Amino acid sequence: MKKNLITLLLLSACLVGTACQNQSQTQSNSQTAQSTNTSAQALSQVQQDRNIDAKVTLVKYSDYQCPACKYFHNYEHQLKEDFGDDINIVVKHFPLSIHPYAHVAARSVEAARKQGKYQEMHDMIFEGQEQWSQGNAESIFIGYAQAIGLNVEQFQQDMNSADMNRIVMADRREGRDLQVSSTPTFFINGDEIENNPPTYEGFKAIVDRYMN
Repeated sequence: MKKNLITLLLLSACLVGTACQNQSQTQSNSQTAQSTNTSAQALSQVQQDRNIDAKVTLVKYSDYQCPACKYFHNYEHQLKEDFGDDINIVVKHFPLSIHPYAHVAARSVEAARKQGKYQEMHDMIFEGQEQWSQGNAESIFIGYAQAIGLNVEQFQQDMNSADMNRIVMADRREGRDLQVSSTPTFFINGDEIENNPPTYEGFKAIVDRYMN
C-alpha cells in the first residue's frame, strides 16, 4: 500500500511538471533574450536566502494543492529533527494555474505569517489538502485561522489583500526566472536537485553531502 502511494504521488509530480512545462513553452521564444540575466538574478536571491549560521539552506518552490508537495512536506520536519540548526528550510510559493485554490492557500499562509502563525497554517493547509482541494477553500482556511487562534477578521482582510498577492507573485516570478517548471522544485545551497529522491533516506543522503 505504501509503495503504491509513493508511486501515485511521484506520478502526480510528473504530470504537474509536464502540464506546467507545456504552459511555459508557449512563452519561451519571447523570454529567451532575458533568460540569462533573470536566471542569474533569481539564483542570487536564492543564495541570499541562506542562513549564514546554517551549513545547508534548502529552498523549496511549492504549490499547496500539489499532492507531491504534500508528500515532500513531511520531509521538512524530519530534516529539522535530524539536522537541527545546521539546516535552514525556505519555502517559496509557486502556485500552478492548474490548481484553482493554490493561490488563495499561499495568501492564507502569508496572512497567518503576519500574526506569527506561519508554521501552524502551513502545516494545516497541507494536512487538509484533500478536503479543501474539492472546493470551499477560503471558508476552510478561515476555519483554520480560528482554530490556531488568529484574529479572524484581520486574517480575512490580509488573505485577500494586494500585499499578500505581491508576496506570492514575487516568489512565483523568481521561480520562473530559475526555470522552475514543476513542483516541488528544490535548491540546496543554490544547486537545483534535478531528480527528487522518492524516499526520505535518499533525500537525507543528498543533504548529508552538503553538510561536509
